[in-house]
Amino acid sequence: MGAMALPLAQPAPARQLVMWRRHGYRSSVVVTLSDLERSSRLTRLAAPGAVAYCAVFPILQVGVIAESFEPGAVKGAWALAATAGYLPLHLRHVGHFVRGTRPRHGGWTLLAMTVMIVGVLPLAGTLWLPSFHALLVSALIVLRPPWSLAAAAAVVLAQAPLAVAVGSDLIDAPSYYTLTVIWRASSVFVPLWLVASIRQLQEARRQLAEEAVVRERVRIDAELRQTLGTALDAIVDRGGRAGAQVGRDERAVERELRDLVDRARRALADARQLVTGFQQGSLRAEVETAAALLTAAGVRTRVVLPAGALPTTMDDSARTALRTATARVLRDDTVPACVITVIPVDGRAELQLRREDAEPPTRVGTP
Repeated sequence: MGAMALPLAQPAPARQLVMWRRHGYRSSVVVTLSDLERSSRLTRLAAPGAVAYCAVFPILQVGVIAESFEPGAVKGAWALAATAGYLPLHLRHVGHFVRGTRPRHGGWTLLAMTVMIVGVLPLAGTLWLPSFHALLVSALIVLRPPWSLAAAAAVVLAQAPLAVAVGSDLIDAPSYYTLTVIWRASSVFVPLWLVASIRQLQEARRQLAEEAVVRERVRIDAELRQTLGTALDAIVDRGGRAGAQVGRDERAVERELRDLVDRARRALADARQLVTGFQQGSLRAEVETAAALLTAAGVRTRVVLPAGALPTTMDDSARTALRTATARVLRDDTVPACVITVIPVDGRAELQLRREDAEPPTRVGTP
């Protein structure tokens, strides 16, 4: 996004201002559901991928121990048995984390992992120490701050004395195993945190879209009560008056029936207009939804509206351009704040979505 403006007829490349003008507008309250569904599918694929990724280091470490000097086979057997015990518990913690839930009895499963990983250390040797990274990651997942940070620090600080106690022949073993645990835990936990954050953002966007639908339904109900409800009450009242005059004053009955037909026609016209408006949606709802999505993503968003009345509808091309610009801002991590501006120009409405710190946009023609 920058300080340039493009006509609606041209596709807006990345980091450029999107500007469009139209006499009227059309819109829909369902906000980029296809994007949400596509993002949901990608997130569902990322979750099992993250779980499988977390199983790589533990399995490789068993192979490293088994291929070590004698008695590597015996130590490898102990490492394999311990891995078979703790790895399902660790992957269970990871699965809950990427789904945004907390594992039941997580404290007990973390304790069981600790017993198995620490208990097999004298039997598997110092090459087992890098497996402590799984214990560190599970502690960050299961425990709440500050206990999770304290447990992670304890695992890191324990590497040096454990390497000395087991009697490693490796030069600078305390520092080596300490850095190995930190590196492995970081390379595992950071991708997990990113997947979990994407899922939380996706859920927030979905909730905002659902709230927009609910708000629109409330608005529709209020408009129906105000327009059609009043018209139907008047029709019922006129019908009652006409019925009361039957057999008494035929002219009065005729007048009431004519007025009844006129009111019914006007009510039908109002109903058709309302239905058309509901199908089109409101400009205000579209702009507010875009601002809510950007705010939920951490982008400070201002909406600047004209002093007069807003156009009631938005056409499909303008709606598509606004949603495309919104999606582009959501993907751009360098945008700290933006502003959505609605400007009336010669009876038309001009919409701008630009960075808050960008230069004033340059107008390029009229589409």
